[in-house]
Amino acid sequence: MILFSRFFLSLQYELKICVNLYLPNIIVHMSNRIKNLLTSRHLRSNLLLIITAVLLLEMVSGVQYFLAHDRLEDELEKQAEMELMLKAVIASSTRTTVESALLSHLRDITKDLAYPDSMFSSTEWLVKYSKMFAGGGIAFVPDYYPQKGRLFEPYSYWKDGEIITTDIASSGHDYTESNTFRWVLESESSYWSGRYYDTLATNKNLITYCLPIHDKEEEPVAVLYMDIDTERLGDTLNARRLFPSSFVMVLDKMGKQVAGPSKDFVSQATTDYVISLINDSSVVKRKSEKRQCWIIEFKNPENGKDGEIFISEMDNDHKWQVAVVCYDEEVFGELIKMRLTILLLMIGAFLVLMGIINRVARNEKHIQKTEMEKKRIDGELRVANKIQQNMLPVQCLIEDDVEVDGSLVPAREVGGDLFDYYLRDEKLIFCIGDVSGKGVASAMLMGVVQSLFRAFSAHENNPARVMQAINEATCRGNESNMFVTLFIGVLDLPTGNLRYCDAGHDAPITLNSALSTLNCIAHLPVGVLENMKFGVQETNITPGSTIFLYTDGLTEARNKNHELFRIQRVENVLGTCLERNLSPKQVLETMSKEVSQFTKGAEQSDDLTMLAIRYTPKQFDSILTETLTLKNDVREVEKLSSFMKTVLDKMNIEKSLAQKLRLAVEEAVVNVIDYAYPADTDGIIEVKMMSDGNKFKAVIIDSGVPFDPTMKEKTDTTLSAEDRQIGGLGILLLRELMDSINYERHESGKNILTLIKQLRTE
Repeated sequence: MILFSRFFLSLQYELKICVNLYLPNIIVHMSNRIKNLLTSRHLRSNLLLIITAVLLLEMVSGVQYFLAHDRLEDELEKQAEMELMLKAVIASSTRTTVESALLSHLRDITKDLAYPDSMFSSTEWLVKYSKMFAGGGIAFVPDYYPQKGRLFEPYSYWKDGEIITTDIASSGHDYTESNTFRWVLESESSYWSGRYYDTLATNKNLITYCLPIHDKEEEPVAVLYMDIDTERLGDTLNARRLFPSSFVMVLDKMGKQVAGPSKDFVSQATTDYVISLINDSSVVKRKSEKRQCWIIEFKNPENGKDGEIFISEMDNDHKWQVAVVCYDEEVFGELIKMRLTILLLMIGAFLVLMGIINRVARNEKHIQKTEMEKKRIDGELRVANKIQQNMLPVQCLIEDDVEVDGSLVPAREVGGDLFDYYLRDEKLIFCIGDVSGKGVASAMLMGVVQSLFRAFSAHENNPARVMQAINEATCRGNESNMFVTLFIGVLDLPTGNLRYCDAGHDAPITLNSALSTLNCIAHLPVGVLENMKFGVQETNITPGSTIFLYTDGLTEARNKNHELFRIQRVENVLGTCLERNLSPKQVLETMSKEVSQFTKGAEQSDDLTMLAIRYTPKQFDSILTETLTLKNDVREVEKLSSFMKTVLDKMNIEKSLAQKLRLAVEEAVVNVIDYAYPADTDGIIEVKMMSDGNKFKAVIIDSGVPFDPTMKEKTDTTLSAEDRQIGGLGILLLRELMDSINYERHESGKNILTLIKQLRTE
């Protein structure tokens, strides 16, 4: 009943719009025809039937509209929940990065307490860590350095792209009067401040993290602190938005703004109004039935727009809260336009039917309208074809280790074939697939599968797991029973190890010293059974080999005599390509030419898709290689630190970069020490460091449990910085410090983690 009530209210509103906007323009034109219709009982009955049919169609359209509206509302809550989680991770990552930077540098500062001038370089190094850090300093207790006077506060900050370092203590700035300074020293605890505006140096809105510094007698002698630029943090949080006008804010435990959108994007009045609603206990906050968030519905008094505020649960660690603001007109605007469009189309249909009843033969006009509609559809199909082509990789991939090229020629304006490839962590991740059927429906499913491939393979190196996730997502709601034959592969470029999973697709052909077909387990295609289990297979690709993948549109291409191209012709052409040592692009061109000559103008019966991958690994010519063997004991970290310092000095790597390399390698090794081997089990960790003059490479080898740190997992932010595992915030730190991270599990049972950093441009 509620649904139909909403429908009739919507119908009343839409009819009012139509009466005001459209009826005045046609009432004069139609009046004479209506009079003629009413003079005939037969015509009156037909007109009544038409009006009844139109109303029934409108009712169906209205029901569809409200069902779609509810679905969109649920999807909005789902997207908002994901956005809240993502932004909370970014905020938490920022905090953890600051805390880790200060903790990792605290020991060096403590060692250098006897040298007051070294404090300036210490603060400068901290600020260099990230441009998110607006500034950082050390405030010493009064008269700690008599030669520096009663107050001494070295401070470094960014200004015009450069770091300024100075002693900001003065009679006008007596930091000992600060409650924060006294509290940190007395409690000997860390502290996060609220947001404030700094007029002393940076002239920015900041939040500050503080730590006490102890001398050798464990007495607190100074406060080490780091200032975070909240405007830059706000820009980072709002770099990606759900909708053009939506924005993200972070509030502290007092309900005050920590970071938010730029004032150029959202006015101060709007942000103040949103904060007041969040903090007002009298405002109704609705708990989402399906999501972990709170919702406030509001109307912005500044622009009169309706919207919703999605609020995350309070962060128990730092008492920070994330809020996402969205406006209804951007969420439901397209749906409302579609609803009005349908209504107008129905009115148009009604008028056409009235014309038919009146026996007004307008054949010429009808033909013209039909031709225009056909042109519109052809135009939309051309646009759809262009969109589909743009979804594919736009150009040939040529790197030192691999060369890839692909082609897709649809049988109709849009096709159901797909292929994709990209590089991540020194791995080539690729796929090729064929959707059942042809036309628009297949093209839509093709786009969905390709998007799912990109999403699920972004942090997963096991093609079987990617295939499993795609299959589950495709099976849900697959009422049309469409399916996809799909092949997914992950080629590790340093080793040539290929892991792959085949879901009912034609097995690839490898071109090495001879042609051979890849051995593939026969899995069912994607979209058939939701609980289908997929297995992963492995093989080694030798240098210089080419992998050729294709869809059945190649082998089933027909000529005018209905003869098939068949696999034998494919192998003959590939044999010629192997003899001529052709590149992937040349292989595809040669194969396309042979198919074209075979079909000789016959109509293309199926989409034709091909993908060629040539593996050409480049050797790492090391000019310096050093190896260290460690036990899985945390006390071995000191030996690792000394080893790295010696090796990095031999490599003549500048100090700041060397510190980053040490931090990255120590982060990875400590993780192996802590988690690779079971408790009370002895294990060996081998650390190799090498350089060819342009790149630094660190290889960490252990025989512990398999663990791929490049797969990003959900991070437990309640853990301390020392306890967090690689794969959460640790992997974010490694990606920040290193240019490439590669993990492989060797057949011998060894884990091999490779970290690479570019030292200079070749």
